[in-house]
Amino acid sequence: MNLKKIILIVTLITVAPQAWSQGAFRFGSDERADTWDFSVAAIYQDSEFITGPVDLTLDIKDRWGFGFNFGYNFTNHLALSFEFDFVSPSYVFSGTDDKGDFQTISHRMDMFNGLLKGTYNLLSGPVTPFIDLSIGFSYTDSNIKDGPSTCYPDWYWGWVCYSSSHDDTSLNYGGGLGIRWDINRDMFMRASYSIMKLDISNTTDPEFGVGRLEFGWKY
Repeated sequence: MNLKKIILIVTLITVAPQAWSQGAFRFGSDERADTWDFSVAAIYQDSEFITGPVDLTLDIKDRWGFGFNFGYNFTNHLALSFEFDFVSPSYVFSGTDDKGDFQTISHRMDMFNGLLKGTYNLLSGPVTPFIDLSIGFSYTDSNIKDGPSTCYPDWYWGWVCYSSSHDDTSLNYGGGLGIRWDINRDMFMRASYSIMKLDISNTTDPEFGVGRLEFGWKY
C-alpha cells in the first residue's frame, strides 16, 4: 500500500470523531432529506497496468484531478447523484507495430468519467459512513494524432490547425466506501475511496482506485 492510500485511509478514520464532536447535536431529524447537494472534489486516481493483444501494454501513472457532483437526498439515508471527474495521467504505451518493430510511446492522456451514483448513508445523523454503487462511461483521449491536420483561417489567430487523435469511450462501473459530515444546514464534507472498473474489449479490464475529498453545499 503506497503512502497516498495510507494518508487517505487515515483521513477517513480521523474525520469521523472530530466531525461528530462538533456537529452531532445540531442536526434535525429531517436535515438531509429532501435536499439537493452540489460538491467540488479533489481526486487521486491510482496507477494501472493494462495488457492487450499480443505484446501490447499500457502503463497509466497515478494522478491528481478534480471533479464535481450534483445529486438529491430522497431521505437521510438514500441519495442519487451525477458525478463528473477529470484526470490527465501520463502513460507509457509499448508494443510491436505493423512493421514488426517494437516501440514505446510516453505521453499524457485526458480522461473524463461520467457516473450515475447511488449512495446509502448508514446513519441518519450528521456524521455517517456510506456505501455507493456507480455506473457510467469513461472517455479517454491519447493526445496522439491519428490522421492529417485540418487548417482554417481565423480572423484573430490567423491560421488554426486541428487534428483528431486516438480516443475511446467505454463503460465503467464500481463501488466505494466513505464518510460524510453535514457541517451545518448549508455545508457538508465527504471523504471516500472507490474502485472504478472499465469495460474495454481485448484487454485485461483496467481497475482504478479513486480517492476523493469533497466540499459541498445543500439547497
